[in-house]
Amino acid sequence: MKAKLTLISAFLFVITSLVFSGGVSANASSSSVYKISTTNCPSTATKKITGTLTFGVSGPLSGPIAPFVDLYVQGIKDRYAYQNAQGGINGVNLAVTAEDDQFNPAMTKSNVDGWIQSGSVQAMTLFGSGPLAAVAADQNLACLPLLLPSASADQYRNIKQYPWTTQFLPSNAVEEAAEVKLIQATFPHNKIITVAIAEDMTGSGAAYLAGMKAAVKGTNVRIKAIVPFSDPATAAITLKKDAANAVFGALVVPECVQLTQAMAKVGYKPKLTVQASNCGSAAEMFAPAGAAANGQKLVFWEKDPGNPIYANDPGWKNYVADATSVDASAAVNNTYYETGYMTADMEVNSYLSAAKSSAGLTQANIMQAARNQNYQEPLFINGLKWTMNAKEAYGIMKLQPLIYSSKTQSFNYDGKIIDTCPQLLGAKNCIGGL
Repeated sequence: MKAKLTLISAFLFVITSLVFSGGVSANASSSSVYKISTTNCPSTATKKITGTLTFGVSGPLSGPIAPFVDLYVQGIKDRYAYQNAQGGINGVNLAVTAEDDQFNPAMTKSNVDGWIQSGSVQAMTLFGSGPLAAVAADQNLACLPLLLPSASADQYRNIKQYPWTTQFLPSNAVEEAAEVKLIQATFPHNKIITVAIAEDMTGSGAAYLAGMKAAVKGTNVRIKAIVPFSDPATAAITLKKDAANAVFGALVVPECVQLTQAMAKVGYKPKLTVQASNCGSAAEMFAPAGAAANGQKLVFWEKDPGNPIYANDPGWKNYVADATSVDASAAVNNTYYETGYMTADMEVNSYLSAAKSSAGLTQANIMQAARNQNYQEPLFINGLKWTMNAKEAYGIMKLQPLIYSSKTQSFNYDGKIIDTCPQLLGAKNCIGGL
């Protein structure tokens, strides 16, 4: 725990001097510091938060995704509980309220509209690119911080248009650029590499598909077919007929394991299957498919729960100790719980940084801190870091290729970390943590 506190203290010193005192770190220029504007905001944006900071979560708490989201929300609650046990945010208590939206954008909007009208939450998060699309405009007009939703759509990373929105999942531009490089590395001798895409029929699937279409431009990777994943059996039969070199699952949980199981039932195992990063749980999305999942790949950033290679990792060990200190039954070996805990840890960093500013803990200062966050998250794979500033809103631009082993039921590293920053932003903009 001392190591984590030291890291947070160091981070707070750097971000406070950089953002709130007008100073510039050795790894940043003044032009890279984003300054949030409150010109057209309601008074709640600059009102000092006292007593309790309530964090709203809108997500599918019922339906097929609910078991994963429930664990994610519990991870957030436990990280906030741990912070409360340390004194909160300079005495301000952290609370979490969760509302069901059934992964329905209209219900997400209803939840968020209610929070805006009541002023009952000071920051929030959600799940999915479709729900994000439904609320981003109003949430930005209300100057309500939307912190690290599990969405990947690129358009909401436009800092000028959506300054009060950040996203946790890698941008489609980032993830699919890395996945194309992974595919190319798997078929180094092919002049042309064909890919068939199984597409989830929601906004999330459409966002993944758009990202892949953009990523293959100018490469030797060609999209051979796009198969709707409305019925796993039908999709598997179609994919088998397409016989592409690789299959990409533009899917959401629990469809990734359903795809693998459906392909196994029709006797189809492509030379390469690449799963989307939101399916990055060895235990939940790969192991249930047995040997059929062996050799499947993805690009990821998070330490794999239960993987023996992290048994003595300081970040992992501190996470387990801290989580179980407030929740004896904490599901620390579940990826979705771990991800909720991880995003909450990053949110807490923003709260702590905001509280150090001259104006104290306000919604505007929380967003200011989140927009200028350069943080070595302890649960990130070593060599990967979270960075946001005025020049980019990606957060994650480096990803580690992983390959699943059915023998160990865990992921192994599959080559070097892929850095997408030079390709997407240009090498000159990839200095100082970018």
